[in-house]
Amino acid sequence: MQSLMPRINVARTAFAALVVAALFVARTGKAGGEDDATAAKVKTSKHTLLEGVQSAQKGNGAAISAKIEFEDGKLQLSVYTAKAGLEKDAEHNVLIELQGETTSAKWDPKTEVFEDREHLGRASAQLTALQTASISLEDAIKKASALKKGSVFSAIPSVKDGKSVVVVLIATPAGKSLHVVIDETTK
Repeated sequence: MQSLMPRINVARTAFAALVVAALFVARTGKAGGEDDATAAKVKTSKHTLLEGVQSAQKGNGAAISAKIEFEDGKLQLSVYTAKAGLEKDAEHNVLIELQGETTSAKWDPKTEVFEDREHLGRASAQLTALQTASISLEDAIKKASALKKGSVFSAIPSVKDGKSVVVVLIATPAGKSLHVVIDETTK
């Protein structure tokens, strides 16, 4: 019975991650509203999402999601990373957020190691989705940037129609948000 317990815990963690991913897909299905409000402010950012991802990956593991958001009256760039990389599952990884203001000359993020259920669930789902995707977060951002005019301000791995994808939000030159789903087949 004892040897079954680790498998049950892994199964519970995986199930929780899939539930969170399914809920997240429902939320990211629509651009507009809050996304448009953030898109209108993205032009004031001194740092791109891609720069944040590349910077966060230096010494903090693989980036598993990233977004620019308006929080506490400030435009913030947030990158979730998996310290042990994509090869390790959430249970054997350290899930981290690096977050800092994007309007400063230098992006100087604060680091938080996730310990609460909400952040661990969300980051676990994103890690799992990215582990099964055939594209990295960085490459998804580059593909989205090449596809549409504007600034990518969110790249979140998810599951859509049974397939791992990266849901990307782009701030158009008109300050509106555009929702794009990126996978390995996106041209």
